[in-house]
Amino acid sequence: MKKTILTKKGFTLIEALTVVAIIGILSAAGYASLRQAIANSRVKDAAYNMAAFSETAANKAKQISDTVCVKAVNNRLVAYKSACALVSSNSTVLDRLEMPTGVNIVTSVANALEGSNWNANGNGAEFVPRFGLSAAPLEGYFLVKYLDADLYGAAVKVEHRNSFVSKISYNGTSWSDL
Repeated sequence: MKKTILTKKGFTLIEALTVVAIIGILSAAGYASLRQAIANSRVKDAAYNMAAFSETAANKAKQISDTVCVKAVNNRLVAYKSACALVSSNSTVLDRLEMPTGVNIVTSVANALEGSNWNANGNGAEFVPRFGLSAAPLEGYFLVKYLDADLYGAAVKVEHRNSFVSKISYNGTSWSDL
């Protein structure tokens, strides 16, 4: 009497669907983490670039021995060769800084930073050359936000420092240096 042994070749439908479901769950988790990493990267990039742009404006004011005004215009920072009160459509533009995709310059956030938000009333920041010191204002900041998330970045000029500091906040109330 012969016995026939059936050998299993391949996978069952249940096994294949289980593997596809596991891959889908892992992909969804990875996608959410990737989106958050992109948001963090863009806000940090904007904060660093705003601080560098502000330092450049201060250096430019000293270089040309004239006042430089930095204002937020259409989601970019623009440096003008003029006092902020005198900026008009025919003012000389010295430089521009475009914000990364999804990052918007905002006017305020509850419990933001100490000092004046240079964009809050649309006046901008004036960089006035001073002998032996930075041309930057004594204190203040530019503020950005990522889309509709509670993710903020800032370029801050602190009164006791001679440079700008890049900061980030994940809730708009507590800030940490980058």
